[in-house]
Amino acid sequence: MKSKFILGAIVIGAILIIAYILSSGAQTLNKTPGEKLTGWDTNKPVKVELPEFALKTGRVMEAYIFAAQNQDKVMYLACYCGCAGMQHSDKLLQHRSLKDCYIKPDGSYEPHASECKLCNDITLEARDLLMTGYSLKDVRNKIDGEYSGRGVGTNTSLPP
Repeated sequence: MKSKFILGAIVIGAILIIAYILSSGAQTLNKTPGEKLTGWDTNKPVKVELPEFALKTGRVMEAYIFAAQNQDKVMYLACYCGCAGMQHSDKLLQHRSLKDCYIKPDGSYEPHASECKLCNDITLEARDLLMTGYSLKDVRNKIDGEYSGRGVGTNTSLPP
């Protein structure tokens, strides 16, 4: 009986979080690369329809929303999970940046990041740094410094 109550509370909590985020409770960054950011841009609500695999946890969902709404930023961030040459299910991943962990070249969602804690850690740390005023170049330097020792990185262009 007690476990059913706990499971029900978790499900209701997850539904409320999803509803909050998808109903524009979270805001996106809408600045140019290198521009100092002081917080969320309140003029552009998040309106992202995510596939089921991106709703795995609240943290995964936050990372997918940020990546989808900030492709112009995550395309300049390297990923260090080994996805630049990782065998994933029946295909070889050849990601060039953190963006590829979330978004396929055709614009559809890539499921890789839904199962990769390191991708989400890098994405959410980048988001937090941008929100506190770091430039995209500074974020790239911090991410490279912190994560480059964890695995093979993607061959990612530096921000302009």
